[in-house]
Amino acid sequence: MIKKYYKYLYILSGIIIGIFITINVIGAIVGNTMYLMLNKQQVDHLVPVLADYSENVTRIKEYEQEKKWEQVTITTNDGYVMTGTYIKNPMQTDKAVLIMHGLYQNRSMSIDYVPIYLHLGFNVLLVDLRGHGQSKGQMTWGKKEVGDIDAWITYLKNQKKNKIIGVHGISLGASYALLYSGASGVTPADFYVEDSAYDDLSSIYHEKFRSFLQVQKNDMIINLLWFYCQVSMYWHTGSTMAELSPLNAVQKAKSPILFLHGGADELVPTTSMQKLYAGCKSYKQSHIFANAPHALSITKNNKEYYDVLKEFLHNSNII
Repeated sequence: MIKKYYKYLYILSGIIIGIFITINVIGAIVGNTMYLMLNKQQVDHLVPVLADYSENVTRIKEYEQEKKWEQVTITTNDGYVMTGTYIKNPMQTDKAVLIMHGLYQNRSMSIDYVPIYLHLGFNVLLVDLRGHGQSKGQMTWGKKEVGDIDAWITYLKNQKKNKIIGVHGISLGASYALLYSGASGVTPADFYVEDSAYDDLSSIYHEKFRSFLQVQKNDMIINLLWFYCQVSMYWHTGSTMAELSPLNAVQKAKSPILFLHGGADELVPTTSMQKLYAGCKSYKQSHIFANAPHALSITKNNKEYYDVLKEFLHNSNII
């Protein structure tokens, strides 16, 4: 009788273990699939600006040829070649700004910012983010991009002999700029400008995840799959979403930061900028451009953009 009891217990234990393993295997597969899908433009239909233009470098190539802008490259610590475009100011200056584009874009997106910075007395470096444009590697949501920024700043100092260097990011590039502002073991920039950054990658991803699956926020299925999606992210990037949080990073920043956002942003709410601004302990300014969609403030409010940027740089003793 006792032997039969143990026999059934072993069978039941085997079934339970089998179910546990099966659930985790399925969860891992689905979570990884969802993570990879959520990195693709096709599932992000929230705003037209997120169409995938990352590989179309025609515009920047035309500018490089017509205006004699210099294409430059660096090699990162993990062996990938990153590509950028260096625009030397006609006026003699030792100031430079590194400009980073948004998700699914390339350095062509940053061309609109060049005239403003040239007029303010800066040399300009437009870069393709890791996994975008002509830059190699796979995007890691900031894990390795922080090192890429550090390498570009070192390039601007050593190869181009600039002494004062700022970092200006748009959308994803803005979030990377903020991650860099609070990073340790890197060469800090003298100022940062973030335009349309998210405050927390987890909240953005979770909302995209919920919207894609068409389920309620508190749905048990999404919470379970969300766990596996985060496990997949750690496997791909080596970091958790908490470690890649601009809100956490900005609290450690020492250099001045200008926070910019569009009042009509449907992808990243203005509350994200307000949280980032509140968390920043260094010198800071903020501005919301009325009626500007996500990452389009400079095209909708060009003169206003220039004035706000100039005031910030003046107040920060940069110009």
